[in-house]
Amino acid sequence: MTLTVSVDLETINRDIGDAEATADRAFFDQLLAPAFSMVRPDGVRFDDRAAFLESLTVSSPRTTRIESTTLFENRAIVICAVAKDGDAGRMQHRNIRIFTRSTPQAAWQLVSWVTEPLMLLSSTPSDS
Repeated sequence: MTLTVSVDLETINRDIGDAEATADRAFFDQLLAPAFSMVRPDGVRFDDRAAFLESLTVSSPRTTRIESTTLFENRAIVICAVAKDGDAGRMQHRNIRIFTRSTPQAAWQLVSWVTEPLMLLSSTPSDS
């Protein structure tokens, strides 16, 4: 994998958290593949492209830590940990995201996204 490809994918994955927090439909409209699918953290709810876009709402900021990036020609798998504040405290989820592009010059599109809960980081808000 080239350094540029890795940096591009890391940037996209960090931008996903910002776009989710701000409910940036235009960002996701460009990023999501036509046949996009998502598994929600409960493992029961599955969203297609339209359901995901419809469910976007402004929410707390997210912090994204890239755990790994694997490139297969014009396909990529990015695994990251995403933390955000929720009703129960600070939650962390593992996100497994699969990207594709038609050529090395084309923009990446997000095909599939699986989210699984990792842990509750804190059950009380911080004083800072």
